[in-house]
Amino acid sequence: MIWKKDQVRVISEGTTHFRLPLALMFSGYLGLVFYDLWLPSPQLQAMAERLRLPADGLLGFVAAGLSLLSLFLVCAILRRITEGLSRVPLRVGPATELVVCLGTAAITVALAQLEVYCKPFSMGYEKFLLGMLLVAAAILFLYVFIGKMLPSVFFAAGFFMVIATANTYTFRFRKRPFEPTDLYSLGTAMDVAESYSLFPIPIRLIFSWGVFSAVLLVLYGLDHFVKTTSSKKARGFLLPVCIIVIAAVIAYSSRLKPYHWVNQGASFHGYFLDFTSKLKELRVAKPDSYRVGEVDALAHDYAPDEGVAENESSPPHIIVIMDESFSDLGVLGDFSTDTEVTPFISSLKENTVSGYALVSVHGGNTANSEYEFLTGNSMAWLSPSSVPYQQYLRSPSYSMVSWLKLRCNYKCIAMHPYLPNGWNRPNAYRYLGFDECHFMEDFPQEKYVRDRISDQEMFEYLADLYEKEKSRPLFLFGVTMQNHGSYNYRGGFTNTVSLSDNIGRFPDVELYLSLIHETDKAVEWLIRYFQNVEEDVVIVFFGDHQPSISDAFFEAVSASSAFSLDERQKLYKVPFFIWSNYDREDEWIDCVSLNYLSSYVYEAAGLALPPYNRFLRELEQTIPAINANGFYSLAERRFLSLDEANAEERLWLDRYEALQYNNIVDKAHRNDALFPVIE
Repeated sequence: MIWKKDQVRVISEGTTHFRLPLALMFSGYLGLVFYDLWLPSPQLQAMAERLRLPADGLLGFVAAGLSLLSLFLVCAILRRITEGLSRVPLRVGPATELVVCLGTAAITVALAQLEVYCKPFSMGYEKFLLGMLLVAAAILFLYVFIGKMLPSVFFAAGFFMVIATANTYTFRFRKRPFEPTDLYSLGTAMDVAESYSLFPIPIRLIFSWGVFSAVLLVLYGLDHFVKTTSSKKARGFLLPVCIIVIAAVIAYSSRLKPYHWVNQGASFHGYFLDFTSKLKELRVAKPDSYRVGEVDALAHDYAPDEGVAENESSPPHIIVIMDESFSDLGVLGDFSTDTEVTPFISSLKENTVSGYALVSVHGGNTANSEYEFLTGNSMAWLSPSSVPYQQYLRSPSYSMVSWLKLRCNYKCIAMHPYLPNGWNRPNAYRYLGFDECHFMEDFPQEKYVRDRISDQEMFEYLADLYEKEKSRPLFLFGVTMQNHGSYNYRGGFTNTVSLSDNIGRFPDVELYLSLIHETDKAVEWLIRYFQNVEEDVVIVFFGDHQPSISDAFFEAVSASSAFSLDERQKLYKVPFFIWSNYDREDEWIDCVSLNYLSSYVYEAAGLALPPYNRFLRELEQTIPAINANGFYSLAERRFLSLDEANAEERLWLDRYEALQYNNIVDKAHRNDALFPVIE
């Protein structure tokens, strides 16, 4: 093995062998530039077509070649370092160990930056140093107890490397960083992990882990060449120092502005400081302007009417379908297909309210869209990576479900044709007030699309359930699974939609469009079925988020290269419709957010608005759409972040935040008139 060489070459010969590491360093650098600038480009697609190879296969082949160069580079550098180690004294003291620890920490911070396409010092030298001290303190903390540098680095720095790797893939699939609140979602992530492909592995990821492995090998060699002199007592003095450093860095980072969009946080703060800056988001902060008395005053202002609304004596059945990853990619820019993707849904006009809804998630975290629709709350004051179903629903809570049961005696049933443990749904649905929950094991499992229960099967199951239970007003809430990512495999599914101008260039997009084309057929069946029932029925349909598909497709169809908040919000628009099988006025809504959508459902059903929805209706006149990214300003005619609100907008946003805090967090003072719950 390289690190066990008994002899080393003389210094005069060393210059000859030093050329190889230099050459490989230069090759590795060119490889990274090549990967960043050329591989995602159309030239690769053209080359793949000429060679009659799949583009992903060619990408993997080239990436593997570049990775091999990186490994040669690691071995060459390792050889030079181990040769140098053989010349150092046989015994080293605490100062040397500290230098090794700080050097390892600096490498770890730099590699984490590299993995998210940021320069190592993009955050500035001060924040780089703080990130380095955080990692170094964690290493030394373990070193106090273990007494050896290698296992301390392996576990401590390795933990930070694993977090950075998780960030790489979260960034790839969901266009946002990996954050502390994502730790709540690991179980659900494991349930759907088989749907996503980790390949081709980014060259930066391979390179980073290669360098980190080299560091571990150097430390392994260090154990053979030298002997440390640090005593257990001397190491004991490090323990309070490590604790103080870690606490100080976390305290400093807690004052930083958290960034939740792509790699902004890593660029401005460094990934590790950005990660720790979001630890405070594990709990909902109390608003500065929160006063229980003001909440009670608002409850009085929005108290419900004493009378009964037109349909409350015999309310219609309400069926809500939140369709997995259903969206209209046309909001991103112009492109054409050889087949109309959703001809039936696009044709729905009569007795229909339709338009686009603004959601707070992209590519995942489906449960947050459910939460916003069912509760009227917004993710605007919660971490975008948090999942209220898992973090905040620990007891019976107010929702559209509880109100319909209390006010109109609805029977409320939730269904989802997949595993029951995702997003803590069984408990969350119970706390929201659902009477029954139906999951994958309850379905016939006879009609699959790829390896998922199809929308068609779920709609047929829903219709059968309706026939059995229709003697009582029903609220049926279904979350589909057919269109769930990833879109890099077919599972026996044949595409029915192709891109006219870029056929074969974006196979994941064509697969996705073919899936929602199947959804359109299933929706047509559903509407035709309920057109022919005698009872009044309202059907609500919307997507939970846009899919996680090729970045190159977004770049190809985007009308603007600028990525302003307005442009970013296009990634968070999904279509919706509210259809009824009785006469109603048609309406088109260009953009509304999911927290407001329940108000339109109540109105379509002819039901009185609950007090909270009366407030939301008035709020909507000033803030017509709001999500985790910001809100639409009527005054500015564009989207703004929350801290850019003018005086009137700020007043309404503060009221909304206060009511939401009273609803979610301050259970001891929760206003029962605004937020009645079913114990």
